Amino acid sequence: MVMFVGLLAVVADVSWFWVNSLRVQRAADAAALAGVVWLPGDPGTGRTRARAEAQKNGYTHATGSVVVTADPDSQNTRRMNVTVSAPVPTFFMRYFGITQLTAVRDSKAEYVLPVPMGSPQNYYGVYELCRVSGSSLACSAQPGPVSGTLASQNFFGAIEGQGSNRSTGDAYAPNYNGNPTINAQYDPNGYYYKVEVPSAGATVWVFDPTFCATTSGPGGGHLGTGDHWLGAATPVSTYYRLWNTSGTDYTTADDVRADVVGDDNLFAAESQVDKSTAYSQAAAIGGQNNDFSDGGEPTLASTQDCAAGALPASTATMGRHWHNRWWPLASNVAAGVYRIQVMTTDPANGTANRNQNFENMFSLAVTGGGSGQRVYGHGRMITYANIVGGSQTFYLAQIDAIHAGKQMVIDLFDPGDVGQKAWLELLSPDGDTYQLQTFDYTADNGRSGTNTTCIQTFGGGGPSPPAGCSQNATSGGQFYGNSWLTITIRLPSNYGTVSHGGRPPLTPTGETEAGWWKVRYTVNNANDTTTWGVTLRGNPVHLIVP
Repeated sequence: MVMFVGLLAVVADVSWFWVNSLRVQRAADAAALAGVVWLPGDPGTGRTRARAEAQKNGYTHATGSVVVTADPDSQNTRRMNVTVSAPVPTFFMRYFGITQLTAVRDSKAEYVLPVPMGSPQNYYGVYELCRVSGSSLACSAQPGPVSGTLASQNFFGAIEGQGSNRSTGDAYAPNYNGNPTINAQYDPNGYYYKVEVPSAGATVWVFDPTFCATTSGPGGGHLGTGDHWLGAATPVSTYYRLWNTSGTDYTTADDVRADVVGDDNLFAAESQVDKSTAYSQAAAIGGQNNDFSDGGEPTLASTQDCAAGALPASTATMGRHWHNRWWPLASNVAAGVYRIQVMTTDPANGTANRNQNFENMFSLAVTGGGSGQRVYGHGRMITYANIVGGSQTFYLAQIDAIHAGKQMVIDLFDPGDVGQKAWLELLSPDGDTYQLQTFDYTADNGRSGTNTTCIQTFGGGGPSPPAGCSQNATSGGQFYGNSWLTITIRLPSNYGTVSHGGRPPLTPTGETEAGWWKVRYTVNNANDTTTWGVTLRGNPVHLIVP
């Protein structure tokens, strides 16, 4: 009888311990999820939030022998390891001198941040400034925000007006998908670009933030940065804001304005063109008016001329003053992580400018604030490429080695609206040099392919296909107009584990940062506006097996 009662006592206490172990595990899981969203930038706050979440679940660190540890993983700073250790009192075991047991449970959570896109440098969307020279298009490097010039990244940043149709390449800013049909993906918040400032004292810049229509160049495209109306020459508005993320990259709810609020309307209600003779192409292509972008706008007064260099410094409070100039969006910026928001929806009245049908191109940069500043697209971006001809390459996204074995998903909207044959290829940094990547793809218009290295986006006349590309349709026009094209790539399990030529993994010759994938376009003279998005499949904040 004594033995039987003793066994019952052990079973009761073991069951009680098991129930409490589950509670400890749930507390550890909740703590890991609460803390990991502050990584990698603020591990101290991540630890504090993790312990606060454990306390909500009944386990307060350093109280009654409870210990809650929360630290970034030594191999992956986007993962948080949490251990909760807590005493569990016994009932019957205390008659045998055992008054409590200790439950110890571990948890690990990962936060997959939106991948950086478009640039590994302290500037984003820098292309060449072009003008007509004789009968050809002459391009020069863009001036830097302080001095010198910046190397071209082969595209400008871009955004279209709220009154535009998404079929011209911008998937989110236009309100329409064939007026009056509404674009279901319309986002009045526009686009966000991430800015990393290591130390205080930085300046955040926007190049050519104003809308200033420029004329077409030989072979298509537009001169300068390429601003142009997509319809009638109505007054148009673009808004730029700088937000301090307050250390919470996962939400915009606590973002704080870090620019001059009074500048909100500096680039609002603009109707202007560049009449500079430097852009004249009258003699080059049959006398076309040199101050029109698409040939359909009315002649505007001289007061609406935003020609570069035409406006003195005293007019710096006028939006058109900043045509082909770097505008300081914010100065003396403190250390931290910021978002540059670019939108065309009137922030005071979302329906005020739905007739605006235009495209505005720009560049972004950050100077000062210590070394290691970066500016890049935040999960999605638009590129405007004035492709002169042949193959051009630009940065797509940075995929770190910690994502080995995951599935990379590239969403591409309205590619290849160029008028002649065009092909798209992806280049992986996992090698001594960039390697042509094999992938699968599907489109919402029914097209698909597997185990390929290229996609033809336009069929017709024009250049020869890239080496090794079997797609070479000589008719058919644009294959993905107003369509989403989804490319999937399974990253190998050993992705980023092998160094090449003595350099770190994922860093081909000439690169300064690891993990940057590239896109290569082969096309004849053309311009193309395309929306890009890159994700790693799965819940961005999730638990993983420790």
